[in-house]
This record gives sequence, C-alpha cells and structure tokens, in this order.
Amino acid sequence: MILLTACISLAAHAQQRPDTAVLLRLPADPSNVARFKQKLVELALQNPDVRQYDDRKEIAKYETRIAKAQWLNHLTAAGNLNEFTIKNSSANANTNFYPRYNFGVMLPLGHLISIPNEVKRAKASGKLAQKQQESEALVIKARVLQAYEDYAANKQLMELHLPILEDALLHYNQAEEKFRAGDNSVPLDVYKEAYRQYNAEMVQKVQLERNLRQSKLVLEGIVGMTLEDVMRLL
Repeated sequence: MILLTACISLAAHAQQRPDTAVLLRLPADPSNVARFKQKLVELALQNPDVRQYDDRKEIAKYETRIAKAQWLNHLTAAGNLNEFTIKNSSANANTNFYPRYNFGVMLPLGHLISIPNEVKRAKASGKLAQKQQESEALVIKARVLQAYEDYAANKQLMELHLPILEDALLHYNQAEEKFRAGDNSVPLDVYKEAYRQYNAEMVQKVQLERNLRQSKLVLEGIVGMTLEDVMRLL
C-alpha cells in the first residue's frame, strides 16, 4: 500500500505544472483585436501564392507592349542611291530625282486581325491575373480569420480548464495528506478516486494544449510568422 501511494504521489506531482507556453496574451480591446487581425491578414497576403499574380500582371504588360510593337515590323525604309545622288556634280546640279528615300508598309491582311487580337489577349491576361489575385486574397483573408478564431477559442478553453485542473490537484493533495496521516475519512479507495479525477483533468489538459498548439501552428503557417513576432510589430 505504501508503494502504491508513493507511485500515485510521484505521478501526480510530476504532472502538476501545466505548460502554458502557448497561452499568449492576445489583445483584449476590440479596436486592438481588429488591428491585430488586420496585421495577420496583411502578412498573409505577402504569401508567394498571392505575390505571384504581381509577376503575372507584369508579364501581361510586357506582352501588351510586344504585341503593339508588331506593327513596326511591317514598316520599311530604303534609300534611293544612284550616280546623281552620289556624285552630285555641278553639271547635274539642277537635276533631282525624287524621292531619295522610300518608305513603305508591307502588311499582310491577316495581321489587321491578329495583331489587335494579340494586344487584347495580353490586356485580358493582365485583367485575369488581377481578378485571380483579388479572389486569392479573399480566400486567404477568410483562412486567416478562421484560423485566428480557432486559436482564440482553443486558448480560451485552455484558460477555462486551468482552474478546474488546479481544484482537482488541490483536492488530490488534501486527500493525500489525510491518507498519509491515517485519517479514517480518506481510505485508500477515496485517495485513489481523488487521483483518478486529477489524472482525468490532466488528460483533458493535454488534449486542450495539443489543440491549442496545432491551431497556433496553422495560423502561423498561413501568416508566415510566429504570433510572438506579429505582436512585436503592433
């Protein structure tokens, strides 16, 4: 019996201190909460999945310029060289041949349709990238806010459970003290039941802490920064 009591006591005291490392002090004031959420969203929008659309829009601009420049490929210029323009002798000073320079445009009829459409397609690609970026931003914003609510809820559940765990520990310690003192009001089965209740609350604490850690990791994964670092930016 003494060995059993010692084992129960050691197991309980080894679990006494709940790990509250993930219980950050989040903003409480509504305005600060809103500012904190906004900062989370801003950081999440720096995600490469969103920033890639900036590159796509830039590419669309270059493609538009290239498509417009195709008109110049059909513009030709040539000089008119002959013995009069080369020698320009005094005997032929009054003789002129025009034009000395020839300009012309060679434009296949199909390009009257293809080039404008290439320009329109390039512009449409830029507009599409813009709309996709806006859509992706809305999705990420929703994910950030949902992840924040999950973390805040898990944090609150953990905080609400801590007093229950402390009460269970206090009850167990009192039962242990009376049992060791030989108090008849706390026989072995009562002592073991106090430990069972405390252990059950410890199991609940481990589960809540796991959920809290996971939700914190999810939120930080979307934001790309730890919550501690985010709070330092406020």
